[in-house]
Amino acid sequence: MQKAITPTLSRAHLTAGHDRVAGYVVRAEDVAFATTPAQLFEVHGLGYAGSPFSPYDRSIDVLRFESSPQLQYRDVPGYILPLWWLRHSRIPPGAELVRIFDDGTQRLLARYGDVGTGWTVTQLGAPRPALASLSRCVGPVAKWHNAYLEADVVDGGSTVVLALANPPLAETGFHQAPSGRWYRRVAREDVTELFELDLTARWNGLSVRVVDQWQDAQRYVVARISHLGDDIDRAERLQLDCLEAGVYEGVVYAAELTDIQTNQVVPHTWAPGPATRHTVRT
Repeated sequence: MQKAITPTLSRAHLTAGHDRVAGYVVRAEDVAFATTPAQLFEVHGLGYAGSPFSPYDRSIDVLRFESSPQLQYRDVPGYILPLWWLRHSRIPPGAELVRIFDDGTQRLLARYGDVGTGWTVTQLGAPRPALASLSRCVGPVAKWHNAYLEADVVDGGSTVVLALANPPLAETGFHQAPSGRWYRRVAREDVTELFELDLTARWNGLSVRVVDQWQDAQRYVVARISHLGDDIDRAERLQLDCLEAGVYEGVVYAAELTDIQTNQVVPHTWAPGPATRHTVRT
Protein backbone atom coordinates (compact mmCIF):
# COMPACT_ATOMS: atom_id res chain seq x y z
CA MET A 1 0.00 0.00 0.00
CA GLN A 2 1.05 3.62 -0.37
CA LYS A 3 0.07 6.71 1.61
CA ALA A 4 1.06 10.34 1.18
CA ILE A 5 2.59 11.59 4.45
CA THR A 6 2.16 15.18 5.60
CA PRO A 7 5.35 17.14 6.38
CA THR A 8 4.39 17.23 10.07
CA LEU A 9 3.95 13.47 10.25
CA SER A 10 7.13 12.85 8.26
CA ARG A 11 9.11 14.91 10.78
CA ALA A 12 7.49 12.96 13.62
CA HIS A 13 8.63 9.67 12.05
CA LEU A 14 12.17 10.89 11.40
CA THR A 15 12.80 12.71 14.68
CA ALA A 16 10.35 11.45 17.33
CA GLY A 17 10.21 7.83 16.18
CA HIS A 18 6.43 8.11 15.71
CA ASP A 19 5.20 4.67 14.67
CA ARG A 20 1.52 5.29 13.88
CA VAL A 21 -0.39 5.97 10.68
CA ALA A 22 -4.03 6.60 9.71
CA GLY A 23 -6.04 7.85 6.77
CA TYR A 24 -6.64 7.14 3.10
CA VAL A 25 -4.28 4.80 1.23
CA VAL A 26 -4.03 3.24 -2.23
CA ARG A 27 -2.29 0.22 -3.67
CA ALA A 28 1.28 1.09 -4.59
CA GLU A 29 0.99 -0.76 -7.91
CA ASP A 30 -2.03 1.35 -8.87
CA VAL A 31 -0.01 4.56 -8.57
CA ALA A 32 3.39 3.34 -9.77
CA PHE A 33 3.09 5.76 -12.71
CA ALA A 34 2.95 8.75 -10.33
CA THR A 35 6.61 9.79 -10.07
CA THR A 36 6.34 13.54 -9.38
CA PRO A 37 4.66 15.63 -6.64
CA ALA A 38 2.10 16.92 -9.15
CA GLN A 39 1.07 13.37 -10.05
CA LEU A 40 1.04 12.28 -6.40
CA PHE A 41 -1.15 15.27 -5.56
CA GLU A 42 -3.67 14.01 -8.11
CA VAL A 43 -3.71 10.27 -7.41
CA HIS A 44 -3.75 10.65 -3.61
CA GLY A 45 -6.46 13.31 -3.67
CA LEU A 46 -4.37 15.82 -1.72
CA GLY A 47 -6.39 18.89 -2.64
CA TYR A 48 -8.68 18.67 0.40
CA ALA A 49 -9.56 21.71 2.52
CA GLY A 50 -6.64 22.76 4.69
CA SER A 51 -4.22 20.48 2.88
CA PRO A 52 -0.50 21.13 3.47
CA PHE A 53 0.22 19.75 0.00
CA SER A 54 0.48 21.54 -3.34
CA PRO A 55 0.93 20.19 -6.88
CA TYR A 56 3.90 22.57 -7.06
CA ASP A 57 5.76 21.07 -4.07
CA ARG A 58 9.42 20.32 -4.69
CA SER A 59 8.89 16.93 -3.01
CA ILE A 60 6.25 14.78 -1.32
CA ASP A 61 6.89 11.93 1.11
CA VAL A 62 5.04 8.63 0.85
CA LEU A 63 4.88 5.62 3.14
CA ARG A 64 4.94 2.21 1.46
CA PHE A 65 3.91 -0.80 3.53
CA GLU A 66 2.30 -4.22 3.42
CA SER A 67 -1.45 -4.51 3.86
CA SER A 68 -2.81 -4.20 7.40
CA PRO A 69 -5.75 -5.94 9.15
CA GLN A 70 -7.09 -2.45 9.92
CA LEU A 71 -7.62 -1.55 6.23
CA GLN A 72 -11.20 -1.02 5.08
CA TYR A 73 -12.18 -0.60 1.43
CA ARG A 74 -13.96 2.67 0.71
CA ASP A 75 -16.19 3.23 -2.31
CA VAL A 76 -15.66 6.95 -2.86
CA PRO A 77 -17.72 8.32 -5.80
CA GLY A 78 -15.64 10.09 -8.38
CA TYR A 79 -12.30 8.86 -7.08
CA ILE A 80 -10.12 7.59 -9.91
CA LEU A 81 -8.53 4.64 -8.05
CA PRO A 82 -9.55 1.98 -5.51
CA LEU A 83 -9.28 3.59 -2.10
CA TRP A 84 -8.87 2.19 1.40
CA TRP A 85 -9.25 3.69 4.86
CA LEU A 86 -6.61 2.77 7.45
CA ARG A 87 -7.75 3.11 11.03
CA HIS A 88 -5.18 4.51 13.44
CA SER A 89 -2.61 1.70 13.50
CA ARG A 90 0.98 0.90 14.26
CA ILE A 91 3.12 0.98 11.12
CA PRO A 92 3.55 -2.52 9.65
CA PRO A 93 7.05 -4.07 9.78
CA GLY A 94 9.25 -3.32 6.80
CA ALA A 95 7.54 -0.05 5.86
CA GLU A 96 9.60 2.52 3.97
CA LEU A 97 9.38 6.31 4.03
CA VAL A 98 10.30 7.62 0.57
CA ARG A 99 10.72 11.19 -0.68
CA ILE A 100 9.68 11.80 -4.31
CA PHE A 101 11.12 14.89 -6.02
CA ASP A 102 9.80 17.05 -8.84
CA ASP A 103 12.47 15.73 -11.22
CA GLY A 104 11.08 12.21 -10.84
CA THR A 105 13.83 10.90 -8.56
CA GLN A 106 13.20 9.17 -5.25
CA ARG A 107 15.17 8.86 -2.02
CA LEU A 108 14.62 6.38 0.79
CA LEU A 109 14.49 8.41 4.02
CA ALA A 110 13.93 5.70 6.61
CA ARG A 111 12.87 2.11 7.09
CA TYR A 112 10.66 0.83 9.91
CA GLY A 113 11.94 -2.56 11.07
CA ASP A 114 9.39 -3.66 13.65
CA VAL A 115 8.16 -2.81 17.13
CA GLY A 116 11.48 -3.98 18.55
CA THR A 117 13.87 -2.00 16.37
CA GLY A 118 11.74 0.96 15.26
CA TRP A 119 12.89 3.41 12.59
CA THR A 120 16.31 3.41 10.92
CA VAL A 121 17.18 6.62 9.12
CA THR A 122 19.13 6.00 5.92
CA GLN A 123 20.72 9.44 5.50
CA LEU A 124 24.37 9.35 6.53
CA GLY A 125 24.99 11.37 9.67
CA ALA A 126 21.29 11.95 10.43
CA PRO A 127 20.38 11.64 14.13
CA ARG A 128 18.60 8.50 15.21
CA PRO A 129 14.87 9.05 15.85
CA ALA A 130 13.70 9.16 19.44
CA LEU A 131 11.80 6.20 20.84
CA ALA A 132 7.99 6.22 20.69
CA SER A 133 6.16 4.90 23.74
CA LEU A 134 4.59 1.46 23.60
CA SER A 135 0.81 1.05 23.71
CA ARG A 136 -1.26 -2.12 23.82
CA CYS A 137 -4.20 -0.20 22.38
CA VAL A 138 -2.63 -0.31 18.90
CA GLY A 139 -0.71 -3.11 17.20
CA PRO A 140 -0.28 -6.84 17.85
CA VAL A 141 -0.12 -8.22 21.39
CA ALA A 142 1.39 -11.63 22.21
CA LYS A 143 1.07 -13.84 25.27
CA TRP A 144 4.42 -15.42 25.97
CA HIS A 145 5.47 -17.12 29.22
CA ASN A 146 2.19 -15.99 30.83
CA ALA A 147 2.85 -12.33 30.09
CA TYR A 148 1.32 -10.01 27.49
CA LEU A 149 3.81 -8.02 25.45
CA GLU A 150 3.66 -5.64 22.50
CA ALA A 151 4.64 -7.58 19.40
CA ASP A 152 4.93 -7.73 15.63
CA VAL A 153 4.51 -10.64 13.25
CA VAL A 154 7.29 -11.07 10.69
CA ASP A 155 8.82 -13.66 8.33
CA GLY A 156 5.48 -14.47 6.75
CA GLY A 157 3.85 -15.21 10.09
CA SER A 158 6.46 -17.70 11.37
CA THR A 159 8.19 -15.31 13.79
CA VAL A 160 6.95 -12.96 16.49
CA VAL A 161 8.99 -10.00 17.71
CA LEU A 162 8.41 -9.22 21.39
CA ALA A 163 9.16 -5.73 22.71
CA LEU A 164 9.85 -4.23 26.12
CA ALA A 165 10.37 -0.60 27.05
CA ASN A 166 12.70 -1.53 29.93
CA PRO A 167 15.31 -4.25 30.50
CA PRO A 168 13.71 -7.62 31.35
CA LEU A 169 13.91 -8.55 35.02
CA ALA A 170 14.31 -12.30 34.61
CA GLU A 171 13.92 -13.48 31.00
CA THR A 172 17.07 -13.91 28.97
CA GLY A 173 17.44 -13.68 25.22
CA PHE A 174 16.31 -10.06 24.89
CA HIS A 175 18.56 -7.66 22.99
CA GLN A 176 18.66 -3.89 23.12
CA ALA A 177 18.13 -2.24 19.75
CA PRO A 178 20.06 0.92 18.82
CA SER A 179 16.79 2.76 19.51
CA GLY A 180 17.01 1.68 23.17
CA ARG A 181 14.08 -0.73 23.12
CA TRP A 182 14.50 -4.34 24.25
CA TYR A 183 13.28 -7.08 21.92
CA ARG A 184 13.38 -10.80 21.29
CA ARG A 185 12.37 -12.91 18.30
CA VAL A 186 10.50 -16.15 19.04
CA ALA A 187 8.81 -18.78 16.90
CA ARG A 188 5.08 -18.34 16.34
CA GLU A 189 4.35 -21.66 18.05
CA ASP A 190 6.01 -20.38 21.24
CA VAL A 191 3.31 -17.71 21.57
CA THR A 192 0.08 -18.93 23.16
CA GLU A 193 -2.06 -15.93 22.14
CA LEU A 194 -1.64 -13.41 19.33
CA PHE A 195 -4.11 -10.67 18.52
CA GLU A 196 -4.56 -6.96 17.94
CA LEU A 197 -6.62 -5.14 20.53
CA ASP A 198 -9.25 -2.92 18.94
CA LEU A 199 -10.78 -0.77 21.67
CA THR A 200 -13.71 1.25 20.31
CA ALA A 201 -16.21 3.56 22.00
CA ARG A 202 -18.45 6.56 21.50
CA TRP A 203 -17.59 10.06 22.63
CA ASN A 204 -20.40 12.62 22.51
CA GLY A 205 -22.09 10.39 19.92
CA LEU A 206 -18.97 10.06 17.77
CA SER A 207 -17.56 6.61 16.94
CA VAL A 208 -13.89 6.48 17.96
CA ARG A 209 -10.97 4.13 18.49
CA VAL A 210 -9.02 4.45 21.74
CA VAL A 211 -5.36 4.47 20.71
CA ASP A 212 -3.62 5.38 24.00
CA GLN A 213 -4.48 5.62 27.70
CA TRP A 214 -2.58 7.10 30.64
CA GLN A 215 -3.03 8.99 33.91
CA ASP A 216 -2.67 12.76 33.96
CA ALA A 217 -1.04 14.81 36.72
CA GLN A 218 -4.26 14.65 38.78
CA ARG A 219 -4.33 10.84 38.32
CA TYR A 220 -7.39 10.94 36.08
CA VAL A 221 -7.37 8.38 33.26
CA VAL A 222 -7.27 10.11 29.89
CA ALA A 223 -7.46 8.60 26.43
CA ARG A 224 -6.30 9.58 22.98
CA ILE A 225 -9.12 8.90 20.55
CA SER A 226 -9.18 8.63 16.76
CA HIS A 227 -12.36 9.20 14.76
CA LEU A 228 -13.66 6.04 13.08
CA GLY A 229 -16.72 6.94 11.05
CA ASP A 230 -17.79 9.33 8.33
CA ASP A 231 -19.42 11.90 10.61
CA ILE A 232 -16.93 14.63 9.71
CA ASP A 233 -19.35 17.43 10.66
CA ARG A 234 -19.71 16.10 14.22
CA ALA A 235 -15.93 15.60 14.55
CA GLU A 236 -15.40 19.23 13.56
CA ARG A 237 -18.15 20.51 15.87
CA LEU A 238 -16.51 18.64 18.73
CA GLN A 239 -13.26 20.43 17.81
CA LEU A 240 -11.07 17.37 17.43
CA ASP A 241 -7.72 18.05 15.79
CA CYS A 242 -7.86 17.50 12.03
CA LEU A 243 -4.50 15.91 11.15
CA GLU A 244 -5.35 15.34 7.48
CA ALA A 245 -8.33 14.42 5.31
CA GLY A 246 -10.74 12.41 7.46
CA VAL A 247 -8.28 11.92 10.35
CA TYR A 248 -9.58 13.56 13.54
CA GLU A 249 -7.98 12.88 16.92
CA GLY A 250 -7.99 14.31 20.42
CA VAL A 251 -7.36 13.66 24.11
CA VAL A 252 -10.38 13.22 26.41
CA TYR A 253 -11.18 11.89 29.86
CA ALA A 254 -11.80 8.14 29.74
CA ALA A 255 -14.92 8.65 31.90
CA GLU A 256 -16.52 10.50 28.96
CA LEU A 257 -16.43 7.38 26.77
CA THR A 258 -19.55 5.24 26.36
CA ASP A 259 -20.49 2.00 24.58
CA ILE A 260 -16.96 0.69 25.05
CA GLN A 261 -16.15 -2.50 23.13
CA THR A 262 -12.95 -4.52 23.45
CA ASN A 263 -12.29 -6.45 20.26
CA GLN A 264 -9.53 -8.99 19.63
CA VAL A 265 -8.66 -9.06 15.94
CA VAL A 266 -6.88 -12.22 14.73
CA PRO A 267 -5.92 -12.12 11.03
CA HIS A 268 -5.87 -15.49 9.28
CA THR A 269 -2.09 -15.27 8.81
CA TRP A 270 -1.62 -15.30 12.58
CA ALA A 271 -3.78 -18.30 13.47
CA PRO A 272 -5.47 -21.30 11.78
CA GLY A 273 -8.83 -20.63 10.17
CA PRO A 274 -10.39 -17.39 8.87
CA ALA A 275 -9.83 -14.00 10.45
CA THR A 276 -11.89 -13.56 13.60
CA ARG A 277 -13.09 -10.72 15.77
CA HIS A 278 -14.23 -11.34 19.34
CA THR A 279 -16.25 -8.59 20.98
CA VAL A 280 -16.66 -7.96 24.69
CA ARG A 281 -19.10 -5.19 25.65
CA THR A 282 -18.38 -3.25 28.83
